[in-house]
Amino acid sequence: MSKIEMKTSTKIRVSYGIGGFLDNFVLAAFTVRIVDFYENELLLAITLVGIALSIYGFWNMINDPLIGYLSDKSTRFIKKWGRRYPWYVIGALSYTWVYLLVFVVPVRTQIGMFLWLLITILSFEGLFTLWQANYLALFPDKFRSQEERTSAGMWNTIWGVLGIALGVLLPPLFIEYGKPETVILAIFIVTIIAFIMAFFSLPGMKEDEELREKEFKLASEKGESVSFIEALTTSLKDRNFIAYVITYMGHQVMTVFMLSSLPYWTKYIIGSSDPEVETILSAFFLIFVLVGGIPLWSYVGKKVGNKRAFQYGTIVTTFLFIPLYFATDILTSALFIAIIGIGIGCIWVLMYPCFSDVIDDIVIRTGKREEGIYTGIRTFFGRIPVIIQGVLFAVVHESTGYIAGAPPGKTSQPALALFGIRFLMVIIPMIFYFIGFLMMTLVYTLDMKKVVENKELLKQKAL
Repeated sequence: MSKIEMKTSTKIRVSYGIGGFLDNFVLAAFTVRIVDFYENELLLAITLVGIALSIYGFWNMINDPLIGYLSDKSTRFIKKWGRRYPWYVIGALSYTWVYLLVFVVPVRTQIGMFLWLLITILSFEGLFTLWQANYLALFPDKFRSQEERTSAGMWNTIWGVLGIALGVLLPPLFIEYGKPETVILAIFIVTIIAFIMAFFSLPGMKEDEELREKEFKLASEKGESVSFIEALTTSLKDRNFIAYVITYMGHQVMTVFMLSSLPYWTKYIIGSSDPEVETILSAFFLIFVLVGGIPLWSYVGKKVGNKRAFQYGTIVTTFLFIPLYFATDILTSALFIAIIGIGIGCIWVLMYPCFSDVIDDIVIRTGKREEGIYTGIRTFFGRIPVIIQGVLFAVVHESTGYIAGAPPGKTSQPALALFGIRFLMVIIPMIFYFIGFLMMTLVYTLDMKKVVENKELLKQKAL
């Protein structure tokens, strides 16, 4: 491996990858607990929870692309600190504390809890996007070769898997169903860990002098920048970009629905009153992803390219969901969730390299590097599942007769409500993963040959 191919050190790639931990750790803990906490612990009406989450999702329509666009335009700190680093620091070191406030609810009236939930999650999302948009936007520019992107993507995946697993594993060790104060303690511990890890991620986000000079030159040249609307239009007209973000959205639907359904599955499908069952299910998932999913899909991606690997991963995972629908106890649930983990390892390993392929293709055609706006739009699509979650949880729980706050047990909910839990946990993710397969098969065109050609063109054009 030549030095040209691997300009960044392993230490830097490992540090950069910690961003995957910060993303998945906090969002996993947020996604698993937020609906269950407000609906079953605080007894906030599920319709109000759904409305708050839907508004939160629509806020991303403005928040994510706009922050990405503004970070692209920023020139004030570039020469000294870089285009991305200052905004990353502000967001990464502050968002976890606002996250804590989401669960420290000082009121108990329905309207008071609704307003508290809405205001805190909107504030949390703003700061979260501030660091994440700049984190993701840096990837294509900082890591140029396929080798670097695969290595950095691997470390991001390893940290991300650890994050999502710990985000699910850790809180149940401190939580007792029916005691909201134990949830607050668990979230406080999550906040402290995330804050500490944010410091370890800072070296990986620093832009070196060569990159800062290039960023400053591009940002300062008149005529180089595009308007927000122009960049938005370009991205939404690009078939590869659309195919990728819809596939990514499908993956996020799976993440949101499986994680948020986990407490419901534990209480009423398995029938356990012990939150540590969630930890057992997550542990099986983690082991199979690390031992099977990451090595398998890293190998497949290198052999057949990102496009074909995405096709294989999405269709295989679609079918891997089927057995989980029929699980009834801890053993079968843990086994089938673990097997699903092997399949979704594909998207985790290849989502960043594949996104970089899409960005490279756009840069070649436009002659401009505007990663921030494209990253913001990608993040917006990744947040649409929150709107879907807010709507479907409210509709399904209301229409199936779900009993909020019912004690754990297989007979605590009516049969139709149990079907609703299985529907949200299994059927919805299956549908969206299959849509991802169709997008990568019928719409996406960046095969292995085209990706190699694009990399050569980028070198020739000094982009």
